[in-house]
Amino acid sequence: MSILRYKILIFLLILVLVSGFLVACANMPNKSIGENDSFIVYTKEDGLYFSYLNNGEETEVHEGKEFSYPIISKSGDYIAYTNKDSLYIYDMKEKKYEKIADKIVSYDWTDDKTIVYATNEPGFTMFNVLTKEKTKHLDEYYYDNFKASNRNIIYGIKISKWTTGEGDFAVNNGIIEVNLNEYDSKNKTFSTNIIIEGRKSTDEMIGYDPAIWDVTEDGKYIYIMEKPASASLSADGIGIGIYDVEEKTHTEFTDIATLPHKNHLSINPKYNNLIGLIEGGNRDMIMNKEVILVDINKDKTYKTIKFMYKDLVAMTPSFTLDGEKLLYSATKSLEDVWEMDFNKAYDDWENQPHNIYEVDIKTSKTKKITKGDYFDFMPISISKDEILFSRYKGNGYYSLIKLVDGKEEILADNIILDYHNEGSAFGFYGYLETEKSMDIFCSAR
Repeated sequence: MSILRYKILIFLLILVLVSGFLVACANMPNKSIGENDSFIVYTKEDGLYFSYLNNGEETEVHEGKEFSYPIISKSGDYIAYTNKDSLYIYDMKEKKYEKIADKIVSYDWTDDKTIVYATNEPGFTMFNVLTKEKTKHLDEYYYDNFKASNRNIIYGIKISKWTTGEGDFAVNNGIIEVNLNEYDSKNKTFSTNIIIEGRKSTDEMIGYDPAIWDVTEDGKYIYIMEKPASASLSADGIGIGIYDVEEKTHTEFTDIATLPHKNHLSINPKYNNLIGLIEGGNRDMIMNKEVILVDINKDKTYKTIKFMYKDLVAMTPSFTLDGEKLLYSATKSLEDVWEMDFNKAYDDWENQPHNIYEVDIKTSKTKKITKGDYFDFMPISISKDEILFSRYKGNGYYSLIKLVDGKEEILADNIILDYHNEGSAFGFYGYLETEKSMDIFCSAR
């Protein structure tokens, strides 16, 4: 073989190898296109952070204080959050944040690139994080309690406000449905429709102040907080209702009492007509709080399934990823102590064991998951064999702990739930407002 032919052969061989490598690279999964790694975002004294669930690597999102209500976009590419009264969005890929609006009231992601938000001004705005385009809905009403569906529909409450010589007033007109496919560019309005009407209080009657609890993943059902238009009455007990989007029917379950807290309800990811609910009136979390299953039939009749041990109170229900079990936190009821000494009851509550339990939804068999003397709550299923939960450390600080086959691993430490609490464990009558400081993106979901 001549030297020239040998060089040509070597050149062709190298070309084939390089071409094959390039083809192989082109076929490698692209992280920005496919699923992102699971992570959780949370607040600490000095800023907002997130950590990946697989390795616990912590990253600072935004330095400072007074962060609240982080909401992760649908595919995990962005984090929306409030700092003081301003809305910010953090880009996970670019690792930078931008300020979107001031005087923020409510917001939610409609898809992975678009967020809806309302301020203390009339109307609301759609914002596209890629194009930076803002599409405004302009009218005389105020909006709150946004919750997006997967059908390019968003829900919220529509509020009228007015001022007289006696002061400022507001009334909830009801829950609205906003069709994002129908926009009048001339009048700058989306198509809106009241699906559940509110009711103004009169001298003879207390009004009706419905709010959105949650929307099922398929967009078929909206779970409703059935609230009287009285903050004091609502604090001690509300009802629960369901709106069927396809049938356009609203049903209230009149004999179930609960409290108006977001983390009191969990929708089963497999059966959207099955919910876990903290049942029980009275604003104090230390008594009369039982976790139950509510199984809703197609005709909106329902049955409640009870399984808790006696003399316990529960909080933060959450279904496992496969929908077959319900996780929750429970501890000993302190009603007897509360009747004698209110302050002692809450001191005991803070220091007594709170454990994580699971119940099989088919057999109602209950199992205790954590067995120490710690204050454990907010269990979240992150895989078949793993759960994440919070543990109170004292002095207003919490840890996030991953439990794998009975072994604990601290994922994040010295978290705070509410900067307003100033070192105390709890907020309103023992309620832990977990959604105010944390959100989780789980790729397995």
